[in-house]
Amino acid sequence: MSNWSEQLQSVGFEKTKKADGSVSHCYEAANRRGSFWTQITVKQVGRPNPDSWQVTYARSEIQIGLWKIHNVVKSMEVIVHTNYSSMLDDIQAKIRRKPDFLDKISN
Repeated sequence: MSNWSEQLQSVGFEKTKKADGSVSHCYEAANRRGSFWTQITVKQVGRPNPDSWQVTYARSEIQIGLWKIHNVVKSMEVIVHTNYSSMLDDIQAKIRRKPDFLDKISN
């Protein structure tokens, strides 16, 4: 396991291996109302040797319909990093981000 992978797991990311052999790290916010980004996914990309990381940030909300509950993605952002330390700094800053309404209440 590489250094960046260990650091992601220490922040709360879960390492998953898919059927095709690809590995990704996924973070889901425990408190959906208290964090802006509810899901963050990190995948290492590049061929033949992976040399960068694709980070996908998603904000999803639960909406209640007539027949079932829907998980709707309201906002999505994809960033590619070539340096793992800047990627980790960016991820930690995004995890700390709160929704605007809660920021107004807490100030």
